[in-house]
Amino acid sequence: MLTDWIKYVGLPQEYWSFSKYTWALVFLWLSTPTLYVIYSRYQYICRVFERRSNIIVSEQQNEVVIVVLGDLGHSPRMSYHARSFEKLGYQVNLCGYLESNLPDYLKTPDISVYDVPVIKNKRNLPYILFAFMKVSSQFFDLTWLLKDVIDDGTRYVLVQNPPSLPVLLIIGLIKKFWAPHIQIIVDWHNLNWSILNLKYKNENNKMVRFMKMYEKYCARKVADFNITVSQTLKEYLIETFQLKKDKVLTLYDRPSNIFSPLDSREQLKDIVTNNKLVFGDINYNQNNDRILITSTSFTQDEDFTILVEALNILDVQLKNSSSPKRIIMIVTGKGPMQEDFHRMLDSYPWKKVIIKNLWLPIADYPKILKIADLGISLHYSSSGLDLPMKIVDLFGSGVPVITMNFTGISELVKDGINGLIMKNNTDASEMADKISSLLFRDVKRYVTLKEGALLESQRHWNDEWDEKLKPLVCINNHAHL
Repeated sequence: MLTDWIKYVGLPQEYWSFSKYTWALVFLWLSTPTLYVIYSRYQYICRVFERRSNIIVSEQQNEVVIVVLGDLGHSPRMSYHARSFEKLGYQVNLCGYLESNLPDYLKTPDISVYDVPVIKNKRNLPYILFAFMKVSSQFFDLTWLLKDVIDDGTRYVLVQNPPSLPVLLIIGLIKKFWAPHIQIIVDWHNLNWSILNLKYKNENNKMVRFMKMYEKYCARKVADFNITVSQTLKEYLIETFQLKKDKVLTLYDRPSNIFSPLDSREQLKDIVTNNKLVFGDINYNQNNDRILITSTSFTQDEDFTILVEALNILDVQLKNSSSPKRIIMIVTGKGPMQEDFHRMLDSYPWKKVIIKNLWLPIADYPKILKIADLGISLHYSSSGLDLPMKIVDLFGSGVPVITMNFTGISELVKDGINGLIMKNNTDASEMADKISSLLFRDVKRYVTLKEGALLESQRHWNDEWDEKLKPLVCINNHAHL
């Protein structure tokens, strides 16, 4: 063929036989644009850091950034913080997951909400692999968001813990290299390492030990000030994490003003009539029916087995007594172990116990709480140091509770005064007896507990926050925490 004589032989090998120094120069030349961008960003960061290092605390620093690696719609304590700071005159930047509707009180011009992407294990990856991918992704997502949200006017960054990884590390690095003028407040709801230990059940596990060391390091090196939900947790941070006493404050959870006790039987009737979601298929009778309620996240630090077995005992007792009494058990919430709970219920064809598991809208939740006769808290605390917000909401509604027993619970529930504390957290017959006694047999004791719960309803979040934290963070207080 005509083209048979055309052959491609390329360049001789010696054309590419450059010295390593020549190749280095070629690489440097090709990298010049990238190096320029890196250098210019470095210079910019240095200028910002130097400028912010000279910022003096004043009324011009009127911004607060609140960070929650959780659903903002179901983070009441952090939402209450946002509202309290906003009332002091701060501009509040609230960062977290937007998985549900926000309460109306957050929808004001002075509160800006920023969405943090939710990372879910849609491919059912192994736990360790997914955890690594999740933390890595959150590190970049959150860093990218906070570098813009935190500016010259930011005075405080309030962070919820747990989760502590990677958020405490990110905030610490931002203060170290980008925003030295900010003051970091960590709000301790629990201990992250103790929650991780629910999975491994071994404090000597390498992952658990790492998390404990990381959490301790961040508590000492990252936080300027610490808030705890209990005095027991405060003492733990001081003794075990070796924090200074004057850098830790106990700020108890208290109910918001949206929670209030039931006014009258007429109000009860009105709530039942208008709430078809709960009572649509129940012929509710005020004289015979008793309403129990438990709020849950369906997580490992709650044991539903004891509740289901206790309800089964009560169902048998009520059937054998031929009593017209019934128990309506309302279980609010959703979470990872919800399907396990439903499978458990399938084994019990109750006649005298009606159970409703549903997700209540924010507007309906306080209404349903206030009509309950008794609340049940199944939270036994991974650390023994935190206090259930669910009980706080019940007390805000004037509802006494039966709760699991753990180290710090007596700070919230006074046994025999505003509720009852279980002696044995695995004894279903004890729980059944306490429920039966309060709802059907011992009226005098129930009235005593009801009065105690009503007394708890009189002190709200604003009272606690204004008394303890407000003097430290007033906008005209120029002192560092």
